[in-house]
Amino acid sequence: MTFHEVVEMLAKKFTIETHLSETSPEVKDFKLVSETETSWDENTIYIGNLNKINSLPPNPIMLICSTEKISLPKGSNYIIVREHELAEIFNEVKNIIFDDLTEANKLIELATMALKGKSLPSLINFAASHLGNALVLIDASQRVLAYSTNFEIVDPLWKQNVSRGYCSYEFIQKVRASKDMTEWSKYGSDTQIITLAGDKQPKLVTRITQEEHVVGALIMIEHHTPLQSYHFKQLPIVGRILFDVFFRESGGGTFNRSLYSTLLFKLLDESDLQDTYEQINTLDIHFPAKMHIVVARFVQNINNRYLKYTFSLELERIFPKGYAVIYKGYIGILVPNVDKNHLLELTKLAQKENVSIGISWPFYNIREFKQQFYQAVAAIKHAEKLGLTKQVFSYSDFHFFDFLNNYIGKMPLENYCHPALTILKEYDNKNHTELYLTLKTYFECNKNLKLTSEKLFIHKNTLVYRLKRIQDLIQLDLDELPVVLSLLLSFQIDTYVQNRLY
Repeated sequence: MTFHEVVEMLAKKFTIETHLSETSPEVKDFKLVSETETSWDENTIYIGNLNKINSLPPNPIMLICSTEKISLPKGSNYIIVREHELAEIFNEVKNIIFDDLTEANKLIELATMALKGKSLPSLINFAASHLGNALVLIDASQRVLAYSTNFEIVDPLWKQNVSRGYCSYEFIQKVRASKDMTEWSKYGSDTQIITLAGDKQPKLVTRITQEEHVVGALIMIEHHTPLQSYHFKQLPIVGRILFDVFFRESGGGTFNRSLYSTLLFKLLDESDLQDTYEQINTLDIHFPAKMHIVVARFVQNINNRYLKYTFSLELERIFPKGYAVIYKGYIGILVPNVDKNHLLELTKLAQKENVSIGISWPFYNIREFKQQFYQAVAAIKHAEKLGLTKQVFSYSDFHFFDFLNNYIGKMPLENYCHPALTILKEYDNKNHTELYLTLKTYFECNKNLKLTSEKLFIHKNTLVYRLKRIQDLIQLDLDELPVVLSLLLSFQIDTYVQNRLY
């Protein structure tokens, strides 16, 4: 506890005149001023007047006195009170400090119980008894991980959340739209009182973070005990202890999202990625064999971190096997596939939330993540230049625009070749086939089966078989114009690159 906090509590009961510096020392002791005082401790509150002191303090101190004229070293904190209240204030300071020590001991006891392997239900009940109110622990996906049972939850919204085991989408939207939530996202304090329309009890909420990513929250429902200053101080610590226990008991399963998100953020943000790659190997982290990155950006500039966070939850709802990451105004999610149902959901979300969404090409190595992330970003940017927003854009639709916009001799041209070409080349090398040449010739002949088979000196049925095998391998619709255009450009670039090497 700091001196400023002690003063704040005294001001509720006594008339005081404050003279406080910018710094507020931690309070470790208190004592009455002695006429023979020679040693002055910066972490002790001195109570009494200094007019009979032989040796004034050489260093800043904390003082409670009734003398109006006083000269103390720079940086000191002191308050002036009424003479007849000094004794009563001494007792009040004693109670404040002893209560603070008692509360700290309760936290130590909670931490000790956690270290001894006590279960999450018993720990959250112990914490609820200490704080005097019901507690609910949730993860980043708004799933209820644990809740106290020794205090009745009478709030109807949270009663429903606990009963179903997760927070409903409608509930999340209410929280998202609340003024309290907006202010919290703006100022970023450890705790925030959240009161929704129709609430009977305020909720004190603390976010639980890991490496700057939100992984959960602890909610205290004020019903049985009014909010006190120690609630604001201790709830973040209690939340961290409880979530660590959940992580231990669950084997880290739910925590995986945060771990993956942290690694993806590093892959985007760090210039030297060797440590991140080593961390992925050390932790034995596995990414999907095939990946896409879906990236969204609000059409209007949004600085509210909570809005971005709740939007990322919507992406995780659409892609349950995806891993979200928020980076420089963009909300992305790494996913194993994007099918027609996903596209339909994304289209609805883009229009509803006023966002533009870009989708990268498929890729097969996590080291390509940053490149593919900016493919999705490029799709959004090029679409906006054409006056297109609030839609879902594939990078294939803007591949050529991106090529023209970026090629200045610094970025390797190979980056603009569709990965389907690599798939065909590798298959040809392994199986002694000519699928790469077949598809290239098929496009050069304007998809005419007769001309293509003649040029390749193969039977028409053989060509049909090859095209079927090609589509099975690359999983692309060769009747879609943007796909065809993207592959045509890729063949041209690849031909140029191969010729340049010789």
